[in-house]
Amino acid sequence: MIKSKLIFGWILSAGLIQAMHRNMSFFFLTVLFAISTPVFSNAQRALKNQSNISEDDIALSMEIHNKARQEVGTPPLIWSVELANEAQDYADRLANINGRLIHSTSRYDQGENLYMTWSSSQSLNNIPSHPGRDATLSWYDEIKAYRYSKIRRFRIGPKIGHYTQMIWKSTTHIGMGWAVSRTGALYVVARYSPAGNYIREYPY
Repeated sequence: MIKSKLIFGWILSAGLIQAMHRNMSFFFLTVLFAISTPVFSNAQRALKNQSNISEDDIALSMEIHNKARQEVGTPPLIWSVELANEAQDYADRLANINGRLIHSTSRYDQGENLYMTWSSSQSLNNIPSHPGRDATLSWYDEIKAYRYSKIRRFRIGPKIGHYTQMIWKSTTHIGMGWAVSRTGALYVVARYSPAGNYIREYPY
């Protein structure tokens, strides 16, 4: 995704310079732009991305997720615009409520990781540059407390459920979104499909 962005930037500059000379340059620009644009399925292309998360943040968040999955031998995740839009909707809801983290009760066969941080200076115009990456690093940090075992309904000790959802063997897609409340609380939501963390099952 990052490579495509850089290629597009070079092509755009080159095309604009050549366009000053001949109209044929516009054809050159159009063809190369189509080649360098990331490929999405028809279903993905039909969806409008409504998530606040930037392309750079997506790439960084995906890199951490898939590195964690590679470490345990599970396949890499694929970004889903649909899941990202649903994650954004719920992040907006949490920000409007402006309270503690509560999991959504209307997410059929979707896993969910939540993250919140607060700063008195945080606002829509002054937020961390990569909220998705920061949240993902926080979830991955739970690996320090994880010991390979089946998922339990009740567990005494540090949380590990965010990490085990990240690496869950049958999960294939992810989408993320974030929102900031009126008091400066930043909420990050990740949605996973299919869901993980099934009781009495191993993550991988």
